[in-house]
Amino acid sequence: MCEPSFVSKAAIVELPKDGLGDLEPLWRALYDHHIDLTPHLGDRARPFPESWESRLQTETGWLESERGSFVLAAQQEERYLGYAFVRVRSGAGFAASWRFSDPLAELATLAVLPAYRGRGIGSELMDSVEARLQELGIADLAIGVIATNADAMGFYERRGAMAFQTQLIQRVQPNRATTHVGDV
Repeated sequence: MCEPSFVSKAAIVELPKDGLGDLEPLWRALYDHHIDLTPHLGDRARPFPESWESRLQTETGWLESERGSFVLAAQQEERYLGYAFVRVRSGAGFAASWRFSDPLAELATLAVLPAYRGRGIGSELMDSVEARLQELGIADLAIGVIATNADAMGFYERRGAMAFQTQLIQRVQPNRATTHVGDV
């Protein structure tokens, strides 16, 4: 088995809200990766400009409204190689049958440029995310992964994450107006 090749350590820097626009190439790489992983959702794909604008507004809103949320970026020279967006939000109501930290952290985005995947950038970002969460006294990190992204699942599982919840998406069919007993 080949050993992974690692780039020299990238600097992990905190990105201010007004720096989010600099992450567009990273979002583009993640968007393209998502599209490749989900051909079964091809009819639902947003055009990239719409996707980027939506994500930029969403992430900006999270930084403005969720105290403690943060963005870390892996930087070499003047180029960002990857970024992690972490939401810090109330854990109230999250999986009421189990105990999780409150506040709860959620990894909303982990993106690495394709040429740098498998070279330790994602691990450096996640190490820094976990260090920050320890400083904040947050014990749990929720991580959403596209169901067909086996590489990402393996990455997070190697770091100690475990499968917890599965979310499905279904188109509501107009000709299914009635629910039949036993269908649920």
